[in-house]
Amino acid sequence: MKRKLCLLAKALIVPVSVALSPFVSVTSAAAQSAAGISAKDQAETIIVTATRAPTRASRVGSSVTVIDAPAIARAQSIPVIDLLRDVPGVAFSRTGGVGSLTTVRIRGAESDQTVLLIDGVKLNDPSGPGGGFNFANLLVGNLERIEVLRGPQSTLYGSQAMGGVVQIITRAGDVPFAASVTLEGGDLNTRRARGSVRGQVGGLSYVLAAGQFETDGISSAAAGKERDGYKNTLLQSRLDYAMTDQLSLEARVFWSDSDVGIDGFPAPSFVLSDTLERSKTEELIVYTGANLTFLDGRSRTRLGFSETQTDRTNLNPTLAVQNTFVGTGTNRRAEFQTSLDVTPQFQLLGGGEFEQSQLRTASPSVTTPNPTPLRAKSELSALYLQGQASPTAWLTATVGVRWTDHDSFGEALNTRATVAASFNEGNTIVRAALADGFKSPTPFQLFSNFGNAKLQPEEASSAEIGLEQAWFSRRLIGSLTYFERDTINQIDFVSCFGNAAAICVGRPSGTYDNIARTKAEGTEFTLEAKPTKHLSLSAGFATLDARNKVRGTTNFNRLLPRRAKETGFATIGYVFSFGLDVSATYSRVGDSFNNAGNSVVIKGYDLVTLRASQKINSHWTVFARVENAGDEVYETVTGYGSPRRQTLVGLRASF
Repeated sequence: MKRKLCLLAKALIVPVSVALSPFVSVTSAAAQSAAGISAKDQAETIIVTATRAPTRASRVGSSVTVIDAPAIARAQSIPVIDLLRDVPGVAFSRTGGVGSLTTVRIRGAESDQTVLLIDGVKLNDPSGPGGGFNFANLLVGNLERIEVLRGPQSTLYGSQAMGGVVQIITRAGDVPFAASVTLEGGDLNTRRARGSVRGQVGGLSYVLAAGQFETDGISSAAAGKERDGYKNTLLQSRLDYAMTDQLSLEARVFWSDSDVGIDGFPAPSFVLSDTLERSKTEELIVYTGANLTFLDGRSRTRLGFSETQTDRTNLNPTLAVQNTFVGTGTNRRAEFQTSLDVTPQFQLLGGGEFEQSQLRTASPSVTTPNPTPLRAKSELSALYLQGQASPTAWLTATVGVRWTDHDSFGEALNTRATVAASFNEGNTIVRAALADGFKSPTPFQLFSNFGNAKLQPEEASSAEIGLEQAWFSRRLIGSLTYFERDTINQIDFVSCFGNAAAICVGRPSGTYDNIARTKAEGTEFTLEAKPTKHLSLSAGFATLDARNKVRGTTNFNRLLPRRAKETGFATIGYVFSFGLDVSATYSRVGDSFNNAGNSVVIKGYDLVTLRASQKINSHWTVFARVENAGDEVYETVTGYGSPRRQTLVGLRASF
């Protein structure tokens, strides 16, 4: 507790907040109409991710970024990661082109400390090393918006949310009937087709969407020449049925099948180079739930059941035993949540979760063509409670607590508190948050060929404070964010190539170990300007200092790997009166290190993206973009290539 109070006291010295950009629409809340929100409140942006209940933006004390539907359409992105690129505090690493392994870090936290939700359903892969989500196969489709919640969120979203939460909200079938089709293609023999239909018949609303993306790609190995192609097929459905004014049922299905070329370290050189190896992944998400409303909308309850399954297979046709890895991860969840508006100024929210994770992995080889698979299972139960009070029109405070019981590591208690104060008719907003998090080691980290049975759970505490200021009827908005996070027992992979350390005995490739303490701090600053109804401008800059703080070790005070100290962006957009929309984005990522010893540098890079779209009529739009227009040669992971300049054109129809 003393450490938490010291951290908060230091954070209060520097102002913080949320960034705003016309390209990545960064606000303090997500637009969502929900029960319990008055017409007056709905005139202001509403967010649900930060509190799991509809809350006015000016009353949210957390740092939240929203990428709304217009921003998604304007960006023209194919992988979701491209939409997240310029979100303050978010960074990613990718082992090659589109479709290659893609990890996301929020404010310097580990990639498996980010929770991904699709329509509230948690996605993770228990067969993955850290149990996190691979963003490689997450493509832009039937999206309404994306919300990014930064900082530890274990109180509401569980142990994995120590870095933050990314939630994807899909379009609902809340119209009589609508359909859309998009076709696009370009360099590297890239082609994409996607379409959707949605509508409402009586109390039933429906959404059906499908898409396929394919590209010849680039060589995953930066020094390679053989192209590693990628293909992804996606199906999605969403059904909502209002049985009565008080009861509604819902169901979601999300299915993805992908195939991507990967490169490796073939003998005898063991240097990253071209191989014919491929990785195939099939992901399935199924969710069913019920929503109940009582007391004239003041009480809302949700019951839900979900199952996610990820099947991964790596194959190399040049080897005698072609399957080099086979893995299946399954996650089953049952949850309930209920909220009550005790008074207009005070709300209570509580819930419970039960989660069961299973994995089965095997790594066949010539010497062991039929190895005994690793099988493991873990279970956890959790209860959480949150209170939100608005004693005055300008002040809102939120306090939450979560109890978690893990079958291997026992009980943990996490807390979170936020404050939001709005002044000057809402043009000045001050926010502050204090939170902690907990994450247990995964079965893969404990029991696989790379495992370490002595691993301890990770713990993190974080504080932030912010100031958002608007001028000229909100035509100019600026914000500054400062945060700190202390992590205890951070789990990291230790490479054992040429490493004579005791932990590497019997581990020729590597293993997992705890870093006793790490610390990260940073700032996020942005400005947005709308000088005229046609012109929009924005710029942003973020800093991050994430270091190993274990005294007496070789890596003491060295920067954590793959975390750039500076990132920035600038955008300009103009919409002509005849419907032509042109825009450009400049993104800058500074130098970082690829290893814990800070001996291998990943050079910084600059990317420019140019976009244009023209409405032909109310139904048809033609668009084009140039990605990496400066043809920058860069890496996000040492030795792995990244896409060069690429031009794509497309046609979109909506009815």
